[in-house]
Amino acid sequence: MDNNPSLIESNTPENGTGFSRRDMLKGLTSAMVATTLLGFPFLSQAEKETATTSPVIFGQFYRVSQAVTEHTNLSEGASARIFNAFFRSQPDFPVQVNKLHALVKNDQSASQLQEVAKQQGLGDLLTSIVTAWYTGTVGHGIDSILISYKDALMYRPVSDGLIVPTYCGNGPLWFTEAPPAAAMPESMNADRFGPVNTKTDVSKA
Repeated sequence: MDNNPSLIESNTPENGTGFSRRDMLKGLTSAMVATTLLGFPFLSQAEKETATTSPVIFGQFYRVSQAVTEHTNLSEGASARIFNAFFRSQPDFPVQVNKLHALVKNDQSASQLQEVAKQQGLGDLLTSIVTAWYTGTVGHGIDSILISYKDALMYRPVSDGLIVPTYCGNGPLWFTEAPPAAAMPESMNADRFGPVNTKTDVSKA
């Protein structure tokens, strides 16, 4: 699934182990990605495989995402889901991500990266990536793919004071949690349900 083998040297000689340097590097990065994603059980098998079989592109995508959102603490699990949605819907996605990654510089603002991307004809893709992170969806209309609602970046600025907008009283999927404990009314006191007095009335015997 690695559509751009040139990202790691593809013509390196055998090193005596039967594997090229490129194969070994790809194997190591794939293992690192797989280990990282173990902490995200909500990922589908397809989402994990897309990231682990294209580990270099996935790493580049994650770095581009950090740069364009200016958030260093992005979820690797959410990144894998967004990456998979783009990867499977756009055949040239790996090549375009590689080009975007080459534009990322240290101490570069998101607006500066967006401007450079526009000049290189990559502005639309970069906008799609930042939109996916902030809205939690990839694509538009009936073809859109929901990645995450509760964790969309657009809710972060007010996360300390407002819950994510939802029909649930205390946030998304609140109804799936155990209900809070409720005090028993006096009429339901445990004494009421005690053992029945079966003493025989001897006066009527």
